Amino acid sequence: MPIYQYFGAPTKFHGKPLFHILSNLKEFGRGRIITRAGFKDEKPSFYRVLFAQPLMDAKNEEGRVIVEKVKNGVKYTEPVDLSKIAPLPDFLLIPKDEEAKFCKWSELRDYSPDKDFVTEPKYYTMPPLLKLYMEREMKKREAKEDESTYLLPHYKTFKVKNFDQVDEDKIEKYQETVTRCEGTAGYNYNDKISPLYAYGAGNEEGAAKVVEKLPEEMPFPTPFVGMRLYKLPWSNMDKWNDREEPRYPENQ
Repeated sequence: MPIYQYFGAPTKFHGKPLFHILSNLKEFGRGRIITRAGFKDEKPSFYRVLFAQPLMDAKNEEGRVIVEKVKNGVKYTEPVDLSKIAPLPDFLLIPKDEEAKFCKWSELRDYSPDKDFVTEPKYYTMPPLLKLYMEREMKKREAKEDESTYLLPHYKTFKVKNFDQVDEDKIEKYQETVTRCEGTAGYNYNDKISPLYAYGAGNEEGAAKVVEKLPEEMPFPTPFVGMRLYKLPWSNMDKWNDREEPRYPENQ
């Protein structure tokens, strides 16, 4: 029995480019079911081809493909363009006699914003050192403080859930999943710190003692006499040294 030895990182794609499949089907596979080897969902995930137009390039990998997307048993109401990820060798064709068994049509449901949403915190509490710095600056400015002064607004910075990063430069865009921002989350990881290295962080009293020992620091460094405020590249160091006048001519 021959022995095979594989070298390098294992591939993450285990299929064919999309147009290598559609080019061999009637009407470029209109109405056929295509899935990806990378799908690892519990419920059915696949595409139903609505329209395909190959670009007829040398490798027969480029073109435009419009599909109906089903992900984890949820059928999206808006069509999806697979033109960006069509060249990836990760697509599999489902035989016609196995479509009903694979797709499980009775278990699918349409996308609904009331059911298909992601919940994330509306605010995040500031990390301890950043909060300490903000408190010092607020006291210096004599600014007014309220409940949201030391909270970071996550509802302005959350990532939109309307794409999947399939490869380094290959993105699949689809109907956006609604993100609902509720509540406040913190950066308190005291329960994950070993008591051996806690140093007073295990409770509020110990944390207050640690903060009291921190020195008062200036917000920005103050330039001192003789300080250079620019960098000298090492390649030009000799040139700069030749231009400098001797500081102690009497010793030369």
